[in-house]
Amino acid sequence: MNWNYPFESTEYFFIFFFIFAYTAYIIRTVRIARQLQTTARTLIIKLFLRTITFSLLIISLLGPSFGEAERDIQAKGKDIFMVVDLSKSMDAADVIPSRLEKVKFELNRFVENERANRIGIIIFSNDAYIHVPLTYDVAALELFIQSLQTDLLPTNGTNVCGAIEMAYNKLMNAADPTSRAKMMVLFTDGENSTGCSNALFNNLRRFGIGVYSVGVGTKVGISIQQNGKPLMDKNDKLVISKLDENFLRGVAASARGSYYELNNSKNDVQKLISDINQAEGALVDSRTITVVSNKYYYFLGAALILILLDVLITIGTFRL
Repeated sequence: MNWNYPFESTEYFFIFFFIFAYTAYIIRTVRIARQLQTTARTLIIKLFLRTITFSLLIISLLGPSFGEAERDIQAKGKDIFMVVDLSKSMDAADVIPSRLEKVKFELNRFVENERANRIGIIIFSNDAYIHVPLTYDVAALELFIQSLQTDLLPTNGTNVCGAIEMAYNKLMNAADPTSRAKMMVLFTDGENSTGCSNALFNNLRRFGIGVYSVGVGTKVGISIQQNGKPLMDKNDKLVISKLDENFLRGVAASARGSYYELNNSKNDVQKLISDINQAEGALVDSRTITVVSNKYYYFLGAALILILLDVLITIGTFRL
């Protein structure tokens, strides 16, 4: 038999207290028996019963364990690229406080829930760039997420397909690419984007790369502020930025992925996290371990039964 907890001062204290209290009880009972000119021999029965009960309680407190069982433990890993739109339209405030600030908040929540997976960040506007390579370092990811700004990239626009292609290439060329599930999560309003090639979607489906598209913004849209003033086009017309939901749904459908919404009235990020967690990850490591379980409840149950018997069974202490 093994013990989960060592025999320490707590157990010694309870044993000393039990011996002291019961010795005082015996002395008092014997003294009363002498005054009554009788005997207290039946006291031995109660002493024997309560000593066994107390011993069982001490054993259960130490956490006895016996009986070994083997269990197979499997670690399944995923490589996930978060692909974030940093075009000027992501500063639009139709999602409070802005589309990009809302995305940054949800990215932190996403990273916190995916600690077991490798996560990277790709940022894009007209061109795409690696912001953070695939890593387990949650602190580094959170730091780089906070640095995301629409002026971080030299060009403007929304080339979603270019960013998807970069994420695909990085996932396929990652170290040990065959033994990990590969996924990408797009955070974009999808505005001003060109269509993606069929070859790209064919490759995504062929290699089983999960594509999760998150549409950020509203269909009604809102004007974009630049230098404290509404942004105007070359014809002096107010620029209204709107979510291109049809394009993003089309991307998700073509890649056999899923589409989610992120705005003031609907937030599907928790559903996104749940879907990714439920997705089958590739086997990274498998090993068999020996599990020894704590069997304290057997001894505790026996002690409780003896306590119940002690209460219900009455034995005359004094014999005349």
